[in-house]
Amino acid sequence: MKLKEYLIDSFMNLTSDGIVIVDINGTVLDVNKKFEELHGWMREEVIGHILPTTPHDFKEDALRLYQSLINGEQIKDFETIKLRKDGTSFIANVSVSPLKDNDGCVVGFIGLERDISEKKRVEEELLEREKQYRRLLKLNPEPIVLHKDGLIQFVNDAACKLFGGTSSDEFIGNSIYDYFFPKDKDVIVDRIDQIMQMDNYSDFVERTMLKKDGTFFDAEISSIYVYKNIGYPVMQSVIRDLTERKKSEEAIIRSEKLSLIGQLAAGIAHDIRNPLTSLKGFVHLLKAKNADYVDVMMEELEHINYVVNEFMTLAKPHLNYYMESNPSELVQSVISFLQPHAHLYNVQIQTNMDQDIPVIYCIPDQIKQVLINILKNAIESMLNGGLIQISVRNDANHKLIISVQDQGVGISEDKLTQLGEPFFTTKVNGTGLGLMVCKRIIHSHNGELSIQSKINHGTTVHIELPITK
Repeated sequence: MKLKEYLIDSFMNLTSDGIVIVDINGTVLDVNKKFEELHGWMREEVIGHILPTTPHDFKEDALRLYQSLINGEQIKDFETIKLRKDGTSFIANVSVSPLKDNDGCVVGFIGLERDISEKKRVEEELLEREKQYRRLLKLNPEPIVLHKDGLIQFVNDAACKLFGGTSSDEFIGNSIYDYFFPKDKDVIVDRIDQIMQMDNYSDFVERTMLKKDGTFFDAEISSIYVYKNIGYPVMQSVIRDLTERKKSEEAIIRSEKLSLIGQLAAGIAHDIRNPLTSLKGFVHLLKAKNADYVDVMMEELEHINYVVNEFMTLAKPHLNYYMESNPSELVQSVISFLQPHAHLYNVQIQTNMDQDIPVIYCIPDQIKQVLINILKNAIESMLNGGLIQISVRNDANHKLIISVQDQGVGISEDKLTQLGEPFFTTKVNGTGLGLMVCKRIIHSHNGELSIQSKINHGTTVHIELPITK
């Protein structure tokens, strides 16, 4: 019997939980030392009294709990508020079990209490920290994705917009690998394994990623393995759209090409001019001797000289003078010049001009050069002949619109975006420089040059020029 009492006393006083034993009316029969520490009441103060640790508002709940145990339920485990003798309270995890006699009747209850106030405080701090962390991520201007074991846990507003979503919730639970090329999965998995061994952000690496609408875009990604801020391990990835940067880099490359072309143009034009000067001198001597075809030769030399001067604009524009010019006369002049070339291809040229076309402020020779290049391309695109329609109209927005529409072979959509780049051409013997120079001239006139085309349905070139100075 003494051993049994010793074991019961050890159980009561060596455990880290507060223990209280009450009868079916809630009168305290016994408590352990931990109960005294938790509540501040000594054993002698509570034995024989109704349990003083339950707040008044929770007493009805306690009675219902006792009744459910009397009715046969075995253990009740719950969290509740408990009172101390000094009037303070704490959050406790409580487990209540029925005490039965030899006949199986409930004669009392035994309650185990554990103070979880600190645990709850830490949990609330973690919860608040997670809320703040997610708030910072949500409003961060950089696209950020949290993912764990390959599944997306969180997407901020910037990332939602980047991938074309309407709500961040659309991405939750999706596989992170769905937004990469399928063949890149093994590389991404290896990359994640490496990052999990690191303490800092990884270097940015370029990857091609997939939006929700199925379009691909170039991006760079940096990730870090995070667990302190939100209480559980997760991978945080910053994703930057490289589309605009790529465009800027391509623009720089094109600029470098233009610079190189300009240097080459200057050298070539210089080499042509030297013998050209000698030829013109000899032609003048022949003219003094009344030789045949001298005038034709001089005209052709002047044309070569004109072409060389235009070629030099690639290197350095000449001091050209803007003046008021009649667009209709410029167009008619170019048509007359190219009419023989059109006859060779069995091409008819039709014009449609508005009445009272206003004058424009331009460099006439340069506008002629643009029209010659565009019209020549249109003629040569129709190997079996056809019709070219040229319209000149006065737009309501103080712009002059010149359109050249042919019935040629057309240009595919993927090549349209590359037109105007140095050395890109759709012609067998073309250089790609003509259209590049045309765009440069139109832009220098504060205008726009656009091209629309469809395979086997022809091409239309629109030139917009401001009417005012």
